[in-house]
This record gives sequence, structure tokens and C-alpha cells, in this order.
Amino acid sequence: MGIEKDKLFDVIRQKLPKNVLFTEEIADVLDVSYDASYRRIKGRTALTFKEAVKLASHYKISLNELYDLPSDNSLLINKNKFQDNIDGLIHFYKELSYYTKTFHSGNKTQIVYSAKDIPFYHVKTTNLYWKFRIYAHLNFSKKNSINNNLSFYQFTPKFAAIEEAKNFRETFKLTDIIDIWSDTTIDSSLYQIFYFFRTKTLNKEEALLLCDEINTIISKLEQNVTNVNTESRLINKRKRRYTLYYSKLLNLNHSIFFKNEFKKGVLMPYGSFSHIKIEDSIICNEMDSYLQKQLQFAKKISSETEIDRKVFFTTMYEKIDQLRNEIKSKTLISFM
Repeated sequence: MGIEKDKLFDVIRQKLPKNVLFTEEIADVLDVSYDASYRRIKGRTALTFKEAVKLASHYKISLNELYDLPSDNSLLINKNKFQDNIDGLIHFYKELSYYTKTFHSGNKTQIVYSAKDIPFYHVKTTNLYWKFRIYAHLNFSKKNSINNNLSFYQFTPKFAAIEEAKNFRETFKLTDIIDIWSDTTIDSSLYQIFYFFRTKTLNKEEALLLCDEINTIISKLEQNVTNVNTESRLINKRKRRYTLYYSKLLNLNHSIFFKNEFKKGVLMPYGSFSHIKIEDSIICNEMDSYLQKQLQFAKKISSETEIDRKVFFTTMYEKIDQLRNEIKSKTLISFM
């Protein structure tokens, strides 16, 4: 498989950062010595089909591409399925943190998040709202992972979940983030608060406090995008840029698109904590182009568009105030 072997190594080289020693990298993946790796790269020792499959699997390379087989209707994906319980949440945070770090090898790491709900990296684990999001996720999971009679007050997430959530937020601090929101992004959280309040698993004081915390999150977000030119420096002297777009046209589905100078990837959710990982270069390039096109039709809130920014955030605050009033009066929610 001489030609295919050379092509495989060429594709792998394109996926690796320039500072990675190629021979050592291949030796680590194949679990062979440096010398054995060197001989395979140079063609002095034949690369077995089993080894080729191992390399292709590790670097998410389609064998159809190596053998020039028709592949227009096939796609290489990874399915990461986690249990719909607190342990699944812990594994979700670990996986997402680890995957994000794999893009930090480049200097221009960026993610584009289609925010159907408030992204977790905006929420501190010390917030009651973080605990509530987990409580709601587990209540709505298909396996009813927590007792339906368990009140929000009685619910206590595992310490490991809190720690992994903290690590998750720290990982995203090293990443340039583009959020795409719509005027309904906060609706599901607000409706969930009202739902659990009406079913008496959430008391009035907790419900009103959650409204206050969401208001604070939105307020801090507004401050960040208003002071977009005041970028905080991290310990490693890297600047993290945050950009917020508002769109009524894009179908927001919690997908997260990653890219740096060397590679691209996308995570597509299909459950509470499970997702499909796609690293196919053709699909990722198409999605990159699609998102860039959609951003052209979106309103960039993180800019000098003061009127658009004011209208956007005023709409968020009005919804939160409306929920507060409806909790106090116990009337039906009307903005949904």
C-alpha cells in the first residue's frame, strides 16, 4: 500500500501542529519505537493494513479517501453517548473540555456556538442557576434519572460534577468565542423555572432568585459586549475575544463548531449530554462557510451598533421581569 501509505502520512501531517515531532507522534499512536516509526514513514518497513486503520481511526481519516473510493454519501463520525444522569454529566464536561484543549495547539482557536439556551460557559458553578440547569436536564431525561418527587431544594449535584464544570469554564477562557443568539435563547430556561414553580418542586423564593441570576448573567454579557475593546489578558498572555451575534434566520441547535489553523470539528447534540463529533474536512469546511454566510445576515451585538444592542438586551430583561411578575401572581406564562 505504498501510494496509500504516503497519502495517509501526508494527510496526518496536515492535521498536526508544526511544533509536533512527526516520527515521535506516529510512534506513540502505533505504540512502536522511534526507529520502527521512522522505518515505516520512510517505507523501509511495510505499514500493515491494521496499522493504517489504527492511524486513520486515531486521526479521523476516511479510508475511502486513501483508496479513492466514492464517498459522497458516506461520512466518518464519532458518537459520544453519555448516560442521562449526573455521571453522564461529569463525562460530558470531561469530554468537551478535553476536545476543546485539542484545538489549543494553535494560536487562533475559535468556536462558534449556536445558542439555543444560555451556554454553560457563561454560568458559574456557584450560581443557583447552574444547579437548576442540571436539575432540569435530569428531570427531562428519558430515563428520569432523579426522583420526580425530589424538590430542587433537596437536589445536590456531586462534587465531581462541580469540579469538572469549573475545569470546563477554565478551558473555554482560552478560546475565542462567537455566540449566536436569537430572541428566544433564554426562553427555555425561563419556562423551565415557571414549570417547576407551578409543579411545586421549586418554591417562590428560589424561582425569583433564579430570575435574578439570569438577569445578572445577561447584564454581565451586556457589559462584555459593550466593552468589547477592553480585552482581559490571561495568565499566559493570550487574549480571549468574545463576540455576540443576534440572528432570527439561523436555526439554533446547540451545535458547537471548532477551528484553528490546523483542523476543524463540530459537535452536534442528540440528547441531554450525548453528541455526534464530525471532523470530516469537507463537511467542516462546508459548515464553516455556511456559518460565515449566516453571520453576514446576523446583527453583531459586539460592535458600535448601540441601538440594536439596546433593543436586544431590553427584550431579554423584559422577559425576565415578566416571569417575575407571573411567578408572583401565578398567572399563565404568555411570552411562549
